Amino acid sequence: MVLKYVYFGFAILGIFFFFFLLKKFFKWLQSKLDTLDRNVLFKKAEIVNFFKFITPRREKHILKFVVKTLRIGVSIFFLIIYLPFLFSLMPGTEEYANKALEYIMKPIHYVLAKFLAFIPGFFFIVVIFFLTKYLLRFLKYLTGELEREAVRLDGFHADWAKPTFNLIRVVIIAFAAVICFPYIPGSQSDAFKGVSIFFGVLFSLGSTAAISNIVAGVVITYMRPFKVGDRVEIGNTVGDVTERSLLVTRVKTIKNLDVTVPNSTILGNHIINFSKNAAEEVGVILHTSVTIGYDVPSGDVIQALVKGAKNTQMILEKPVPFVLVKSLDDFYINYEINCHTKNPEKSAIIYSYLHESIKNELHNAGIEILSPHYNAVRDGNVLTVPPENVPKGYVKPGFKIGN
Repeated sequence: MVLKYVYFGFAILGIFFFFFLLKKFFKWLQSKLDTLDRNVLFKKAEIVNFFKFITPRREKHILKFVVKTLRIGVSIFFLIIYLPFLFSLMPGTEEYANKALEYIMKPIHYVLAKFLAFIPGFFFIVVIFFLTKYLLRFLKYLTGELEREAVRLDGFHADWAKPTFNLIRVVIIAFAAVICFPYIPGSQSDAFKGVSIFFGVLFSLGSTAAISNIVAGVVITYMRPFKVGDRVEIGNTVGDVTERSLLVTRVKTIKNLDVTVPNSTILGNHIINFSKNAAEEVGVILHTSVTIGYDVPSGDVIQALVKGAKNTQMILEKPVPFVLVKSLDDFYINYEINCHTKNPEKSAIIYSYLHESIKNELHNAGIEILSPHYNAVRDGNVLTVPPENVPKGYVKPGFKIGN
């Protein structure tokens, strides 16, 4: 009996001795880590930035935290294993110590058995992982060649390469995950299945709009209605496309406003692309209308409109601007001037120049613009043009009464 008390005393001293050695060891380990992070670990800017992302205050904090956590974990594990052995030395607590040790060893044996059973499945998962990894590398190389147009496929456009790779990558990763799922420990348990079903239902209920935008984004990608940098009109929004993703498309308007348009909205609207044909020889056609009275010869009006269009900045000389007689209205004739440009992204300023130029040419020709139309009796009224544009020798007509 006395011998057991002696053993018990030595066992208690063993606790203090263990913690003394543990303290010395971790103090030595911390000093080595300090040397390591000064000379090796934090010499690379990428690693420093990574640690700053985790702990913005200072990079060493994460190492100190890891060492401290490891020390606490070792201490707790030692006490869990050592205390039942300690109390088994005393007759009064030997039975409880054996019971406690049984409780401790049972989950350890269970975890160890499950881990040994998982080893074949683990190697299967590793094989699937590497097969998936190198298959994705090959597909990335192939789509990269397609994007650079080093390899061509009939009917496959270069700008399809990257989104196609992203879609295939998602499918391959999902397929690999489905294959590996049965080999994950606990995947067959009811709890794991219940959590999976819960998150599946949660995802289905909460992502309807997101899924519709993603599907619309995929459809838009393969429709190719526009690319980044194009001037487009989507619904009532006119501007330049600055970003295109699976969920949204961002458009920068001529007023420098950033408009975010969901892809499902784009798919449900008509899309006008002003830039797609601008690179062609004829460019795109800008047009505007002007209304002139019936008393003015059409030839004079057409000549003035064409001359005004030719004098407008960023309007092409060839093809030559042309005029369409749109309609014969109650009070005036509607003329439409059509001209070509290769700068549709500057259409707002071009229209401003065009309107100013054709106004000046019509005034120089002594032609008044009847917009809005006049309802007054015209006999006896002066021309509604600037005074400097009134023809020389012009005499204001008098009223005509009778036949």
